[in-house]
Amino acid sequence: MSSGQTSGSFLHKSSTNRSQTPVAEMNEVLPDDLFDEIDDNAMLCVDEEDFLSTQLSSNRKRTFTLMQSQSQNSHSSYSDEITPSSSSLLEENEDNDEEIVCLLDLLPSSHYGLLGVTNEEDKSWGNINQFPRELLQCIFSFLPVVDLYMNVSLVCKEWRTVVNDPLFIPWKKLYHQYLVKNKEAMVKVESILKKNGIIRENELCVLNLIKYFTSLRSPRSTDQRAIMVCLRYHHLYPLAEACVINRLPELGNTAETINPWAVFAVIVLLSGTVSDIQKLIRGVLKSTVRFTEITEAFYCFATLLYAMRQEDILISNRIYYNVIYCLYLQENSCAPPKTFPFKSEQRPTLNLTKEQRQIINHDIAPGQVVKIMAFAGTGKTSTLIKYAESRPHLQFLYATFNRSIAEHAALLFPRNVKCRTFHSLAFTQTGVLYKNRNKLNHSKLTPFAVNFVLPEKMAGFIRAKLVVKTLETFFSSADENIDVEHVPIWCKNNRGNQVLVTEEEKLFTVREASKIWREMKLLKETRQFAYKMTPDGYLKLWQLRRPRLTGYHAVFVDEAQDCTPAIMDVVLSQPCGKIFVGDPHQQIYTFRGAVNALCEVPHTHIFYLTQSFRFGAEIAYVGATVLDAFKKVRNKTLVGGFQEGNINGQSQEKPAILCRTNSCVFDEAVRVTEGEKPAQIHIIGGPKNFGLNRILDIWILLQPESERQRKQLFIEDSYIRMWAKKGGFSALKMYAVSSEDKELEAKITVVEKYRNRIPELVNRIISCHKDDEKQADFILGTVHKAKGMEFETVQLTDDFFKIPAARHNLERLNINITNCVSGEDEWNLLYVAITRAKKNLIMTKSIENIMTLTGEYFLRAELSSLVLKDGPVQCALKHCNNSLLEDAVLTLKKFPMIYSDKSEDEGGYICHACVQQRIGPLTSLMVCPERVKSMKINVENVQLPRNFQLLLEAF
Repeated sequence: MSSGQTSGSFLHKSSTNRSQTPVAEMNEVLPDDLFDEIDDNAMLCVDEEDFLSTQLSSNRKRTFTLMQSQSQNSHSSYSDEITPSSSSLLEENEDNDEEIVCLLDLLPSSHYGLLGVTNEEDKSWGNINQFPRELLQCIFSFLPVVDLYMNVSLVCKEWRTVVNDPLFIPWKKLYHQYLVKNKEAMVKVESILKKNGIIRENELCVLNLIKYFTSLRSPRSTDQRAIMVCLRYHHLYPLAEACVINRLPELGNTAETINPWAVFAVIVLLSGTVSDIQKLIRGVLKSTVRFTEITEAFYCFATLLYAMRQEDILISNRIYYNVIYCLYLQENSCAPPKTFPFKSEQRPTLNLTKEQRQIINHDIAPGQVVKIMAFAGTGKTSTLIKYAESRPHLQFLYATFNRSIAEHAALLFPRNVKCRTFHSLAFTQTGVLYKNRNKLNHSKLTPFAVNFVLPEKMAGFIRAKLVVKTLETFFSSADENIDVEHVPIWCKNNRGNQVLVTEEEKLFTVREASKIWREMKLLKETRQFAYKMTPDGYLKLWQLRRPRLTGYHAVFVDEAQDCTPAIMDVVLSQPCGKIFVGDPHQQIYTFRGAVNALCEVPHTHIFYLTQSFRFGAEIAYVGATVLDAFKKVRNKTLVGGFQEGNINGQSQEKPAILCRTNSCVFDEAVRVTEGEKPAQIHIIGGPKNFGLNRILDIWILLQPESERQRKQLFIEDSYIRMWAKKGGFSALKMYAVSSEDKELEAKITVVEKYRNRIPELVNRIISCHKDDEKQADFILGTVHKAKGMEFETVQLTDDFFKIPAARHNLERLNINITNCVSGEDEWNLLYVAITRAKKNLIMTKSIENIMTLTGEYFLRAELSSLVLKDGPVQCALKHCNNSLLEDAVLTLKKFPMIYSDKSEDEGGYICHACVQQRIGPLTSLMVCPERVKSMKINVENVQLPRNFQLLLEAF
């Protein structure tokens, strides 16, 4: 057999030799309906007779073959099989294809096509349909499964047969079937795991995984030698070789007899980064192994690793992530440089991913609802721009909530796109009516204003807050009338405790909210601030009037995950096409009434953007792990590009410091501007928008009246100034707490913390602020303000929800973290913060603890013989006094980490007893489990923060 025919067991050898199938345990045939369950977007169902016949001459789009069929000297029997319908197509297209015929006549037949034609007398020229089935499969194997089933298999019967061949990329098919929970695939994979001892109860399950993987190929010494030569260039080869010889001697107990696929498997398991896997792929490709065989090997690994995690076998998600990341880049990184003839004059043509091209190639039709699920930094705006540029004859409306986003979009989109905010659309039809009557409240409704219009003896900020929340819920809903469903279930009482709202209170709240809404809608001036029309109010009124957005062929809804039901009602009622774009994991405005429209709205088509152009593998992995750990997002994986990234905290770049709260932003601004040479800062949104002046006014309110008069301190903010006559600072604080005004509470907290330093600190922050972020040493802001932005280096503060300990300690203490947080906003906030980084991410200790929830402890393997060459080494963990095992093949080392609070983990070598607690069965690859059991287990003393203990008690 020639080198070009070399085959591992992960791919069939040939169609003529199929008795020895390498996937016997996968049964006979994989189902054809591979993508019936991939998502809600139904595949085009075509019956067998609806497919075009095997000859490509029956396909109107295949002009080369059509011309070939017209050749007078063609001797191909292929043309004799043309059906009447095919012949009519030839006649219909004959005139249109004359120009192509002339071009083809000038082309030497011996150089035409991929293979050329060896016989000059043969005018059929050869075409892709005449390729051997094995060659077609080699070509098709480079494509993602989605393309195979949704495009290639629909071309003709022959191609469909090629794709559906059960011996064609069986592991690739099985992986995607298992991913979408196809019952047959799940049974098949579970059977493989159980039959081969890859189960949670078996402490040798990782060794059994390697044995099973290695057994899938038939031994061929020539191949083994060629592969082994290439594997030796990998930096992990010495470690893998030692593991196989010492822990899996049946797969080779000497360097000469070792099985190369066993070494291959161990390298995969020991790889700490995506680049390790990429180096492995490049190395093996230099041998006689074909690319398809390598990808099948990796899909085999991906399937089994994914299934092991689904079966609760403790194994790091890093291994699976590295494998699937490389597979994704291999299959989706070949975008053509030029795709569309229409492009903006000031922008160069962009390379597009396959995911982007699938979206852009979809022609929107009236009534269609298209959803684009886009991870962070995946180019959703660029995709929409290209979509509009490729259709200059159509008119589009780009709509979003954020005014700055809409203004920025107007600079990027072509002329056939109108960029507006939903509030501006509503203002032109409803809001302007109230502006003309001087009845607009440009901010939001407050409990303070509502309290003035409540009945006597029934007023109070707690009841007023209930009314405000009820109106806010109604404004964001698609409902026509206010009812008890809009009233909150819980509220805070006078003691600050959460209590159920009684039915009597609900009825009262509905009655008062309805009265305010009636007064709001009246087109007459009023002195009561509670009766003035708010932006959300005229947006609701616009929705109730069933507006028609005429003149557009389609509507782009950006940041659709933050849409309210009211907005969704407006958009979905339009007769034109609708395209909703966003990231469901970036929904951080549920407190404003937003719903996850991307998940709830029914659609006719759905597309995904999963490859981020913003960052590389390391930062992408951290973001993907947050989604994995807390939201169980595993069937779609966030991947980055080929660029390098750093998450160990050792960055010299000027960081953007992102916080969860405004009070933390103030703290960080104080910290970095201290000293003789205060740093220059840029606050996202600016000092005025941040509310520095209001903080100063609250501090002035805190001062005794006599002190204010003596120092001539004047409160600029009219709202804060009003409280000077209504009880002063204490009354303002009581109002903030009872009305649950978090923004006001944060400012009060800052004033109480810094007291008399406030004037100096506010002035210092303002003087150190730079309007141009490029001139600043630090960029400061909340995640909410930073959403949609990106920075070279991101440093996260420690005010996000904290994970107080690593996974093994949480399990020992029987703590379930996911039960401690209601809703997804907290995890989404963290995900948004992480994915703002482009090159460097400076994490907190809590985020490192989050990584451990999926098995990632940042441990890397080294040969024990090298580690212990100078004598015994003690475990680097402070609570452990064990020494490293001398008879272990490998020893793991924790690499150092610098956290955002400047604390440092110096890392170091960890004993195998501590390793066992962290990575479980993978330890058996390094040392005999019995040796680990003989070691003393030192338990770490975990001190949970007091607030976390209270939270656990609440649940």
